[in-house]
Order: sequence, then structure tokens, then C-alpha cells
Amino acid sequence: MMFGMISSSSHSTAADEPAGSSIGPRTVWSDVLVALLAPATLGLLLVVVTWIQQGFVAGMRCGTDLVQPVGLVWLGMLALTAFAFRQWRRGTHSVVKALGWFTCFFVWWMVGNGDFANWMSGRVESPLQMEPSPALEQRDLDRPLDAVVVLGGGSSAVAPGFYELGRDGERVISAAQAYHAGATRKIIVTGSSTDGYEPPWKQSTQLLMSLGVPEDVIVRIEGVNTQAEMRSLKQLMDSPPSESNELRPDNTDSPDELKVGLITSAFHMPRAMRLAKASSLELIPLPCAFRAEDKQRPWVASSLVPAAGNLEILAKMIKETIAKIAGQ
Repeated sequence: MMFGMISSSSHSTAADEPAGSSIGPRTVWSDVLVALLAPATLGLLLVVVTWIQQGFVAGMRCGTDLVQPVGLVWLGMLALTAFAFRQWRRGTHSVVKALGWFTCFFVWWMVGNGDFANWMSGRVESPLQMEPSPALEQRDLDRPLDAVVVLGGGSSAVAPGFYELGRDGERVISAAQAYHAGATRKIIVTGSSTDGYEPPWKQSTQLLMSLGVPEDVIVRIEGVNTQAEMRSLKQLMDSPPSESNELRPDNTDSPDELKVGLITSAFHMPRAMRLAKASSLELIPLPCAFRAEDKQRPWVASSLVPAAGNLEILAKMIKETIAKIAGQ
């Protein structure tokens, strides 16, 4: 009698349990394998389509991007999405978990996508002046600029006295080109380091000299950030010309008016001009090192793969947007 009751009770408990609530190791591993098929299929499809569109080399580059950290995280999120959906179908997880992983997969793809980074750059960067020419050294100026200001940040110190241009090194190149083309008389380099080690103005000076710019043409001012650089520039422009800088107008009609251009990266130009205006400076914007591109190219499958470089670009654009909102 007792045995019958126990058997009946056990049978009743088992019957009350929802179907699929107990999943064996074999079932879990099958879900894992199916989940891994999703990113593998997507990755293979992207490589093959890119190969067909642009050839073997482009296809291999696409595959390389996929196995980079950013690409692997993206594919991993897709695998977790597929696994969560399998578990939801079995009734062991809610659909919210699956949708959460899919949202992560989509957002990661969006912020790491080159087209999105290019679009965001276009919203932030100072517009490229097309008339008469986007490049300062190619413009038909009525007279040379009295000076161009090159904001620091375009180079790095690899070792003491050994400097290299970085992603924003076009700032230095543009200034040297402008001088050699006769578009400016002086070049003002800026930037201080917080620890005093290899300040940006020193790096820019040496790099400009290596590009054939005479040292007596280069004027140096301090500033740990853009706001401080503008204050130093204001002091320089308001002070009487001296033998050390010779920063004086080259215009007999308006002898007290300096014509000064500002060279910095396009994404940084709007903030630099706001800070210049706050310091009562009238500067001519000369943006360079554009991130936004006017891409007249056919669509390729590899453009779907998120990349670390796009994340870096997006971070800069978000930083400038926050600065604008904060009134800086």
C-alpha cells in the first residue's frame, strides 16, 4: 500500500513537470553546435560574396576582419542569440533573453559599421570648402595669410627627439604645404604636455623643419588644451610684434588687422572655432584630416563587418557632440 502511494506520488510529480524542463547534455551540445552554425554561415557568406565582388585578396581581408577582436565579439553575439532562441523554443528560457542578445548584436554592428561612422562624421565635421579650392595651398588668395595656427595632436613622440605623424598629421603637412606655396608667412605651433615631456609644439616644430620650413618662420605658444591654446593665441595676437615672432600684418590698407588661419582636424574644427570666438579671435577655418568621405563606390559585402577603426572614429564624434552640448 505504502509502495503504491509512493509510486503514485512520483508519477503525479513527474506528470506535473513541464515538458522539456529537463535537458540532457546531448541536447545542450546540439544547441551549441546549431548556435555556432549561425556566425559560421554569416562569416562564410560575407567572405564569399566579397570574393565574388572584388576578388581573392578582398575576400581574405574580409575574413581577417572577421577574426579580429571586434569581429569575433560581433559573431559571438550572433551565436549567443541563436543559442538563446533555441533554448526559448525548448521552453527553458524566455524570449527576452534571446531578444537582448540580438539587440547587442545589432548595436555592436551599428557602432562598428563604416557607413555609420562615415555618416556620423559628416554630421560633426566642419564642411569641406570646395570653392575656390579645398586645399589652402591651391587657393587663389588676394594676399598670403599672416599666419596659420597648427593645433597640437597630429604627432607623437616615439622616443626622445624622434617624432612621427599620426592619423591627424595632415595638420602639419597642410601647414608646410601652405608655406611652400606662399599661402602663409608664418606658422604658429601650439600645445603643451601635462608632464612636460616632448610637448606638441616641439614635435610640430621639428617635423615642420624636416619638411623644409625655416625655423625663423615658426612661432611657438603653450596650451594644455584647445581652450588654453586660444588664450595663448589671443595674447600673442594682441601683443606688439617682436623680433622673435615678427607676427605683424602684411597689409598696408589695414595695418592693424591680422589675417590668420586655423588648421586642425575637421572633426575638431567646430569646437576650436567656438573656443576661438569665446576668446574674441577671428580665425579662418582650414579643416583637414577628414574622416567623412564622399564615397562614390559600389556597395561591397565586407562593409558590413564592424571594425575597431570605426569605433575609434565614432568615439571622437561622440566626444565632440558632448562638448557642443556642454557649450565648449
